[in-house]
Amino acid sequence: MYSRMVSSKMEHLYDSMEEFKALNPDTVVQESWKTADEGSWVLTDDNQVCRILRKLDFKRRNSNKTLEYVRTLLGTIVISPKATLKGKPVRNIYSFSKDKYADAVRRDRKEPTKGEIIFAKYVSTGLPPEEAYMKAFKTNNRQYAKNISSKLIKSERIQKLVTEEMKEALDKVGVDPQYLLEKSKYIIDKEEARDSDKLRAIETLMKVAGMFPAGDKKTESLTVFQGFSQEQLDQLKNAEVKALAHASRENSDE
Repeated sequence: MYSRMVSSKMEHLYDSMEEFKALNPDTVVQESWKTADEGSWVLTDDNQVCRILRKLDFKRRNSNKTLEYVRTLLGTIVISPKATLKGKPVRNIYSFSKDKYADAVRRDRKEPTKGEIIFAKYVSTGLPPEEAYMKAFKTNNRQYAKNISSKLIKSERIQKLVTEEMKEALDKVGVDPQYLLEKSKYIIDKEEARDSDKLRAIETLMKVAGMFPAGDKKTESLTVFQGFSQEQLDQLKNAEVKALAHASRENSDE
C-alpha cells in the first residue's frame, strides 16, 4: 500500500482488491473508474484500488467540446475510450504530465504550441509579453499571465519565433544584413558622443536579425526583444536609428 498526504488528508493506493478489502471490508469499489463519482473507490486497469480525489471537466481551447478528467494518486487523466488508469504513484498528481510540473513541461518543450506561436506574433508587434499572453491564451488573470509570459519570452523556441517574425518586419522596411553592416560601419567611423548609443541599437538589431549570437559565454542579454512599433520601423527605414533598451550582466564562471 502506498500512502500520501493530499490537501491535509492521508490518501491510499492499495496494491490489490484483497489488500483493500482486508482493511475496508464494507467499502464499495467501483469497477469502472471512468463512470465513478468523485470520492469513490475504484479498481484501476492493473487491479490496484485508489480513490477518485477529484472529477472535473474543461473545455478544449478553440472548441466547444467538454472533456472530463479525474485526479488520483496515479495522476490526472482525461477520460476517453483509450485512457488507462494504472502504474505507479506519480510525483505531481495535478498535472497531465504526471512526473513533471507545469514549469518543467513548459521549459523542456521542443516545439511551440499553437498558443505559443500566436503569443510570439503578438510580441513581435510590440505588445508587452503579459498582454500578448492574455490575448493568445484567453485569460483575464494578469498576474498569472505576467508570471508565465516572463518565462516563455526567455525560452529558445519563443525567441526563435519572435526573431522570425521580426525578420519579416525588417525585410518589409528594407532593413537587411547589408543595411545593418553599412550602418554599423558608418557609426563606427563617426566620433560623435551619441554614437555609442546608436551602435548598441545596431548591435541589438543584428542580434535580432540573427547575424551573430546574442552573447558569448560571459554575457547574457537581460532584455528580450519584444517587437517594434510602427514608429520605430519608420525610423529604421529613414536610417534614424535610436538606442533600444538593452541591459546585460556578467555571468559568473561555472
